[in-house]
Formats: sequence, C-alpha cells, structure tokens
Amino acid sequence: MFPCSCSVYSPMNCSPLSATQVSLKGFGQSRVPGYLPENSRIRQAPCFISMQGVWGLTTRTSDESSNLRIPHVLTVAGSDSGAGAGIQADLKTCAARGVYCSTVITAVTAQNTVGVQGVDIVPEDFVTAQLKSVLSDMHVDVVKTGMLPSIGIVKVLHQSLKQFPVRALVVDPVMVSTSGDVLAGPSILAGFREDLLPMADIVTPNLKEASALLGGVQLETVDDMRSAAKSIHDMGPRNVLVKGGDLAASLDAIDIFFDGENFYELRSPRIRTRNTHGTGCTLASCIAAELAKGYSMLSAVKVAKRYVEAALDYGKAIAIGNGLQGPFDHLLKFKSNAQNSCRRQAFNPGDLFLYAVTDSAMNKKWGRSITGAVKAAIEGGATIVQLRLVATNVQLLLLFFSSRSVVLCPS
Repeated sequence: MFPCSCSVYSPMNCSPLSATQVSLKGFGQSRVPGYLPENSRIRQAPCFISMQGVWGLTTRTSDESSNLRIPHVLTVAGSDSGAGAGIQADLKTCAARGVYCSTVITAVTAQNTVGVQGVDIVPEDFVTAQLKSVLSDMHVDVVKTGMLPSIGIVKVLHQSLKQFPVRALVVDPVMVSTSGDVLAGPSILAGFREDLLPMADIVTPNLKEASALLGGVQLETVDDMRSAAKSIHDMGPRNVLVKGGDLAASLDAIDIFFDGENFYELRSPRIRTRNTHGTGCTLASCIAAELAKGYSMLSAVKVAKRYVEAALDYGKAIAIGNGLQGPFDHLLKFKSNAQNSCRRQAFNPGDLFLYAVTDSAMNKKWGRSITGAVKAAIEGGATIVQLRLVATNVQLLLLFFSSRSVVLCPS
C-alpha cells in the first residue's frame, strides 16, 4: 500500500515518466544514512535500530556498555495556546513518530479555534539562551523551524546553527496561520531569503507562503506550483515542498516536491473536515522526525504526507472549540493501539506506510536481482517487502520488515 500516488517529472519538459522509471527514481535515495545523495547537506550518522516500534541508536562507551540514543529533533517555533499548531503540534508529532523533541520558543500566542487574539514575542537574547542550552548539551539530529516572528530571531538562529551544526534543517516558513492570521511581517522575508533558505535541507511553504517568498506571484495551478518550487530552490535550499492543500481547483491534496533535478507530484485524498489547524506544522515536524531516524528526504516527505492524511481522517469528526477550524488528533496510533489491545483485530492496511511486492519472474523480466529489488524497496521507504521464491517444489513467502527481520512462510 503506497502512501500516495507519485509521478516524477523532468524539470526540462515536465513529462511524466513510466511506472518503472518512477520506481527507480523514487527508490534512488536511501533512508540509510550511508546512501544519502552526494548533494545532500545532511551529515552521515550511525544507523538507527528499531526496538518495539521506537527508533533508537546503540552506541558503545569505553567500558563496552550499550546505551540507547533516541533520534532528536529540536523545534524552534511559537507556542499555540489552543495546542493545535506550533510547538504543541511539533511535540505531539514527534512523540507519535517515536523521536525525542526539544523546544526553543520564539513567541507565545493567545489563540483558539476562532483565530489568533494576541502574540507576545520572546526577546532575542532569551531565544539565544534557549538555543545555546539545547544545542551545546544535547545531540540534536535535525532542527525544524516554525514561527520566527522577527528578523532578529532569524539571525540569532542562523548564528546558532553556524556555531552548532546539525545534520539537517527543515524550514517551515510560517507567515500566515491556516485561519488567515498574519504571524510574520514582510520584513522577515529578507531574513528567510538571505539567512535560512541557503542553510535549509528542505523548505515547506504553502501556496500563500510560496507566493510571499516570490514577491506576490499568484499560484493557481499545479504548473504554477512546479514553477514556484524551482524558483524557491534557486534561493538555496536543497529541496522544496510546495503544499497545495489550498489549491481550489483540485479534488486531491497535491504537493510538489523538487530536489533540484526531478519534480514529484504527491497526491492523496482530500479529507473533508473542519479540523485542519496545524497541518503545516505537523507535516514539517514529521519530515524532521523521519530525517532524524535516517530516512532519505523523499521517503521522509512521503511518510509525513501519509501521516497527516491518516491523522486528519482519524480526527475528522472530533469537536473541539466553537470556531470554524479545529485541531486534529496527532496521537491516533497510540489511541488505536490502546483501544484494540484487549481484542483481536483484523489486519488494517492503513497501518502500513508502504508495502512492496515482487517475485522472481518479474525481476527476471526487468533484468534485476532479488537483492536489487529488496534494496530498491527499502531505500524507497518500504516497511514490508514481500518476495515469492521457488525453492525445490515449495514456494516460500519472505516478509522483510523495516526492523530487518525475515519471516519464512510456506505458501
């Protein structure tokens, strides 16, 4: 089961590639740090291991004892008193994805499901103190930014990341809340362009934010989104994800991912719900969490899009607040597990982010080995790979899980 349909486009002619080409291109980047593409600024890190669904890292000390280190995301953003977006959304997302999340708060907002009633910006020197406290002591893998309400805070963050480099920087250029409230003025744009975007491994603007970064260009079609992604990429970030959730003419939720070479059109069903507050923060935080685990950029984006879709669908009927836009439920998996722990449940395909199936006959037809097929699937972010092999007269079914365990089943 794929998290969303994915087409690959060449930046030269934007013509869709064949299904085989999509597979090869989409699986070309690995989630294992050692397979990161050459143009990535993400520094290589030891391989993370999975322990009962929580990703961690085993390290050796001088006395040969083993310590478990959890992947670590630092979010630099504003506080949302309604807890649907901002720091609160980042914390819940990282918890749901099994990574540790520390925080640097840039502003405190008074907001609810109706809108934003007030913003109190944290002084720049105290933002600096927070950044130094976390980055000088804790091993941070990925920094994710949200609301940066002043040009001074943008510059403070820029200097801190130069002093304390991390493996990846995810920039969510928060300027306008989903409800339409302005959270950062035009003066911040220069800071984004000059300081943050050249450092970013990915920037994730929605249509309004992409338009602002490009001087007010209107984005109304998917082609407009592709052009915007390329123009923003020219400002320095390694990857760009233009989010098209507000694209009026589309029945699907369409995002455009551009890695500097190829465009990827990521589609998922549009969930009909009023509970969409904090979707942008959640998506960027999930990308940061998956990068911290060692996933490739494209795989992290796909997982994040599927996670947001699942969370929106799970919480589409909840009623919190009296406004037009409510929060959704980030911790759906934990609640689902708790509800189902006492009774046997049928297999739920929604629990899988990616399920790849292949067999020896098809691999022979495509001219690649079983090893190559498994590697391509894992590098593409597959959680389970099913192989059908014929050994003597018995057909065996091999299931490769993301934890690298293998199950042999007579078929």
